[in-house]
Amino acid sequence: MMAKIFDSIRRKSVPLAGSIKRIGALIRKEIESLLKDRQALLIIFLLPLIITLAMGMAQQRVITLNDYSKIAVINQDTTTVNGTSFSNALIVEMFQHANECLVIPMVSYEFALYLLWQKQINAIVVIPFGFTNQLASSGSGLVPAYINMTLDGSDIEGQSNIIRGVANSIAELKIDYNFTKDEIIPAAQAIWPSQTTGISDISITIPLILPMLLIGASLVLTSQCVVGDIPLRRMLLTPAGKSEALIAKIVSYLLVSIVQITIVLGILILGYGFQPAGSLFTLLTVLILTSFFGIGLGIFISVLSSSRLQANQYFIFSYLILIVILLAVPVKAVQSLDPLQLSRDAIASVTARGLSLIDVGTQCLYLLGFASFFLGLAFIVFFFKKSLV
Repeated sequence: MMAKIFDSIRRKSVPLAGSIKRIGALIRKEIESLLKDRQALLIIFLLPLIITLAMGMAQQRVITLNDYSKIAVINQDTTTVNGTSFSNALIVEMFQHANECLVIPMVSYEFALYLLWQKQINAIVVIPFGFTNQLASSGSGLVPAYINMTLDGSDIEGQSNIIRGVANSIAELKIDYNFTKDEIIPAAQAIWPSQTTGISDISITIPLILPMLLIGASLVLTSQCVVGDIPLRRMLLTPAGKSEALIAKIVSYLLVSIVQITIVLGILILGYGFQPAGSLFTLLTVLILTSFFGIGLGIFISVLSSSRLQANQYFIFSYLILIVILLAVPVKAVQSLDPLQLSRDAIASVTARGLSLIDVGTQCLYLLGFASFFLGLAFIVFFFKKSLV
């Protein structure tokens, strides 16, 4: 009986051992293929290196002028108590303790509001008339002293920096003059948009999500448009040239992107009642340029790749790099050149502020320039490439 059991186990273990051996051989083959593929090695080692360095940079951040939030301070208070102006003292504290904020004294609120609208500054702080007298009398149980803050409602990260900086300055002023209660209260209002509060406002979520959707969709559509086009080799035997083939693909995918954008805007406008503050033409132009960048990068990836697998690897690599720059690189000067951030800024300026195409022209030109750069590289690589599939 025991002999039969052992014999059964032996017969079953032989195929299992053979299967394990074959799996091991296939694993060895895959690893050898990866080691021979220079592009795959580049992605394997370069991507974690870039992500890790980006996270490390956040711990050793070098602050530049672009990283500071700019606060326009308008002092309307002319009162003093025993020769002391608490409004001037607060401004001094803001200069010294409003971390990562630049304090810019101004006189005209209208001019400061225009600069805020143009995104030249990030917030306005108004110290009203009678601030010093009100603060001096607040300890007797009267109404506390207020300062008025006007914030950019579309700049969520900037709002937190400014509120923290102003709160630090108020805390330092209270320590210096021995105020122990809520004698100073910052009254804040967020504009552009101001109809609702929080990130639930669709005018805020659209700039955050739409660029990632459009660029990602364009990359998915185009990253295999050349390397995966089997009939392309036969077509190039006809009078049609390589440049004509690429131009046809660019125009075709651009038309597809316009259809996608039309569907998205149609749902937002008809289904959710979305109305941009700026012109629909300006918003449509920004969205088309965003997709155009994705098309340019995707076609370059497809031309550069020698297989569909490699095209997928390049697609994931490039898309992750865009996201890492946007979310993990702590240098605003670098972030501001990320096409995702460029598109976000332009869309937010149109949907929330109502800026014109000329006002967002810098972001549009950068998007067009990046798209043209990758398309130019695609034409060059495609011209010299001997094998298509």
